[in-house]
Amino acid sequence: MNIKKIGLSALAGSLAMFSANAVELAVSGKTEVTYAKKDLGSNGNPFGMGNAITFSGSGDVNGMTATYTAVLGDGGQANSNTSETFASSSLMLDMGDMGTIGFDQGVGEFGVGTIDDKTPYAYEEQWTYVGTSNGLTAAGGTNVVGYKNSYAGYNLSVEIDPGHTNNSSSGSTGDGGNAAAADSGFNFALTSSMGVDGLNAGIGHGEETNSPTDADNVNLSAKGVDSQFQTAFVTYAVGGVTVGAQRSSNQTEVTDGAESEVEILGVSFSVNENLAVSYSMMNRDIGNGTTAGTTENVTEKTRGLGASYTMGSAAVRLLFADGDNIGGALGSDNEHMEVSLLLAF
Repeated sequence: MNIKKIGLSALAGSLAMFSANAVELAVSGKTEVTYAKKDLGSNGNPFGMGNAITFSGSGDVNGMTATYTAVLGDGGQANSNTSETFASSSLMLDMGDMGTIGFDQGVGEFGVGTIDDKTPYAYEEQWTYVGTSNGLTAAGGTNVVGYKNSYAGYNLSVEIDPGHTNNSSSGSTGDGGNAAAADSGFNFALTSSMGVDGLNAGIGHGEETNSPTDADNVNLSAKGVDSQFQTAFVTYAVGGVTVGAQRSSNQTEVTDGAESEVEILGVSFSVNENLAVSYSMMNRDIGNGTTAGTTENVTEKTRGLGASYTMGSAAVRLLFADGDNIGGALGSDNEHMEVSLLLAF
């Protein structure tokens, strides 16, 4: 009995020490009501609402700083049952001069995803809702490992993708299966102001390998095999005006249809400390192969006009965007109009 009491006392003491070092979480959040209309698809009720709560905390780990972030989103409460889910989370370890390593589950902390579109906009990228694409194909911060650090004014961010399911690619059905393929790879982003006030520039590169899960591995057309993507951008801000340009490309070993060249131009203007407006346009030249019944390249065009007005913790945002030849299909056009009321707390 005495031995048991000693063991329990030691356990209680260790738990007390653990509680004393527990990290306190800070909480922030937002709620947003939107009104959106688009040409393609069924609009249904144009009103929507979404909420998100972010928990974040940090603590000391042998002289290093560990930071945890988790976002709880409700998906707009689409039904009578509660539908809260962890939308994204990350665990980071800041090692000081040695940089920061971390595990990212949807936050977007690392790699080329941090610079997928650096042209200025007042509310969302113009390609977000119309169905067009910026041409970059990466893991998107889904269950990835990353590293970032700064060297002499240059910022390096690396993302390692151990593998994620690619539901758009299936293995051969010759063995009776239709399993999705798995993509894996890496990508990085390198950015710097190069010592010039108002200037920001960067480059990014990535590679993904597609591995079908079917046993016979016959259907090569279902394999992305190896794809590569690159991007480069530059922005310059002077006064209330910011201008930016970005160029991206994507290549694959199998089909021309997945290859594209993207150019984005954008400008934003801060009218005052509350009001900002922006205009941007994007052209994506798609190597179609036999897509849309043509062997010639098709240019997918996107234009977007945005505005944002902030009032303390509240903001009203507007976006008008349209896209032509979406996905490389001639005559497939779409328009999107959205009004957002956001309250941050």
